[in-house]
Amino acid sequence: MNVKTRPALALAAMAMAPVLAMTACSTNPPNAGTDNNGGSGSNVGNGEALPMGDLCGDRPIKVAHVAGFGGNSWRQITQAELTDELSECDNVTLDYTQADGDLQKYITAINSYSAQGYDAIITYDDFGSQALGALQQAHNAGVVVVPYIADPGGKVGTDYDGYVQYDFDDEGDRMAKWLKEQTGGDANLLFTGGLPGGSPSTVALWDGIMETNGEIGDPLKPLTDEPLASSWDPAYMQKAASGALSKYNDIDAIASDYGNADKGTLRAFVNAGRKIPPLATSATDNELGCMWLELKDKNPDFQLLTLDGTTTVVRIAARKAMAALNDLPDNEPENFPLETFVDTANGKLPNCNKDLPPDADLSSALSPEQLAAVFE
Repeated sequence: MNVKTRPALALAAMAMAPVLAMTACSTNPPNAGTDNNGGSGSNVGNGEALPMGDLCGDRPIKVAHVAGFGGNSWRQITQAELTDELSECDNVTLDYTQADGDLQKYITAINSYSAQGYDAIITYDDFGSQALGALQQAHNAGVVVVPYIADPGGKVGTDYDGYVQYDFDDEGDRMAKWLKEQTGGDANLLFTGGLPGGSPSTVALWDGIMETNGEIGDPLKPLTDEPLASSWDPAYMQKAASGALSKYNDIDAIASDYGNADKGTLRAFVNAGRKIPPLATSATDNELGCMWLELKDKNPDFQLLTLDGTTTVVRIAARKAMAALNDLPDNEPENFPLETFVDTANGKLPNCNKDLPPDADLSSALSPEQLAAVFE
């Protein structure tokens, strides 16, 4: 690949920048021709969005990819997607760092890249508005800032230069209606996802499901008042699901925002000798498909819906950043609808690719060879 990828900054080096105080609290890649659904800090045009090859410019550009949390395979694949997207630009150098779920490390990283004169920061803000001040400061210093998926609060064009997320309303709507169809209504729902204390993207999906649930007569009865944290990790989720199974005698439906972690949920059901109910999720992996094929015969109610293409959204964020840097039109979406990748109730069955690692996201825009390389 042409893009020059450098290792993550050491946190000790980041410490030279001032730390802000906290503010209040698809198998196909995203289509470069998708209509824009919102404003952008770059020059918003009215025609086709530009492919990356037309956005590179000529001057040397330094881009930082900063994640608030990076400890799972989804984040690894997303970084590989970004590297691949920027590979068309020989003039771009890409750095990556992640903060292990630590707000102060995340703020320090944003400040440090800004202080070092990076041209753009593409970021998954796992802390929402708590980190908005750092993004604002970088934006005000002239750095192009494009958050993706997790809403940091603030406003495009004022606090940062662009934003793209899944269409959480659409995602939640489809999940709620599908689960109603599979359960017949009056179903006890277990919703899982996110880091302990709440994650913006998880809460956005929860809100989307609950909004549609109310509109269709409340067929889903949530067992918890907020998402049951999964830490986006199968082992953590298995323990959390085991606790839920000991507490709730009837779990009729499951929804989540990270199919990789759902593997832990399924193992908890199997270990408890409980039948697996319908599951609606997103951001899935190869092993989840293998598990459905293995478990479906003994669990006749275990239907699976996955809404995928999630790792490709970072490519839209990259194109937004490059358009803003080079004052070029940005007609990319701010709300990206996820594709229905698996729907076992309607004949769209999962794959199980034994030639790829278990954690590989088969809906990624990466080639099988690139996916395999992520986990080497």
